[in-house]
Amino acid sequence: MKMAPFLPTPRDGDSMNRKWVLVGVTLAGLAAALAATGIGLARQKARAVSVPILMYHKVGDAQDSPWWVTTQAFETQLQGLREQGYESVLPSELVAHRRWGWPLPAKPVLLTFDDGYLAMLETAEPLLKRYGFRAVCYLITAKVSNSPETRQSWEGTPLLSWPEVRAMERRGTVVFGGHSQTHVNLRALTDPGDEIAGCFRDLKQKGGFKPEGFCYPYGQYREDTPERVRKAGFTTATTCDDGIAEVRRGVSLLTLPRVTVMGGNHRFSVSGVAAGGERMSVCVSKEGARLDVCPRLVWTGAAPGGAWLDPVSISSIPALLQWGPLSSLSRGAPVLELWDLSHVVRYFRFPLPAGGGG
Repeated sequence: MKMAPFLPTPRDGDSMNRKWVLVGVTLAGLAAALAATGIGLARQKARAVSVPILMYHKVGDAQDSPWWVTTQAFETQLQGLREQGYESVLPSELVAHRRWGWPLPAKPVLLTFDDGYLAMLETAEPLLKRYGFRAVCYLITAKVSNSPETRQSWEGTPLLSWPEVRAMERRGTVVFGGHSQTHVNLRALTDPGDEIAGCFRDLKQKGGFKPEGFCYPYGQYREDTPERVRKAGFTTATTCDDGIAEVRRGVSLLTLPRVTVMGGNHRFSVSGVAAGGERMSVCVSKEGARLDVCPRLVWTGAAPGGAWLDPVSISSIPALLQWGPLSSLSRGAPVLELWDLSHVVRYFRFPLPAGGGG
């Protein structure tokens, strides 16, 4: 029996028309959303972003050394970063911002650790997780052992093993990049290609992940070294040049400066506090190695800001710090603070007597 061709009833036709209209509206809305997203990403891509990249080495209480940040100091620094509103980013996020306009936090900070010490697992990782930060650790790949039982050391300090690195990478609080294969001065090599490419290969094959950037050993490199780093497969590289990184068009991501976080047991002493009229003066000294800082005077309960002084060296010889005039600043209980030269890491905070004296 021959069937009559199907002809939609008016109701069926209305339903089909409505469906096509809805599809058209949905596609138009999607196109508008994609266009808006594209505009937003383009604006993000064009936006210059300042990113403090903090340089650490060892965290723990083993030595009074500029390269050892004590556990207490590290935790205090993480607390301070969180109070200031900083949020951690990784090198790959800087690349995504530059290439595609990936949005970054209002106050991004990148925490980096050189060499790959065991303290990353035992001390740094738990504290980073507690305060909601992530970090990248740059490994000397030829010094990473195949098991904890065959653990190697660098400068007398135990390093991570590959099983520990892989487990940490999976957890995600600490990710890993390269610090060359043997921590050689790349500037002194005629051809640093093998050290750089071999490092990238080790991270891919033994670590099983894409590296989160490269770090120049000793901060040393020649003019053509960043290009060798790029050809090896790395997309970012950090130096030991002091300063805050600017992520914007025209600025290389292969020579990023960092803010050096100085270690040691920073035991400060405050004396000679005097306040008179519109001036405040304080004498500050410290045990151990000299430390270059930026002093700031703030008042409890006052708006953020305070009064900064130019950088000064604090040592066992007391340094006289003087502020004034202070008439335009909020008053309350004064507090002395000592910060790194980039005003990111606070080393010391000490309440001062409101009326001077000391």
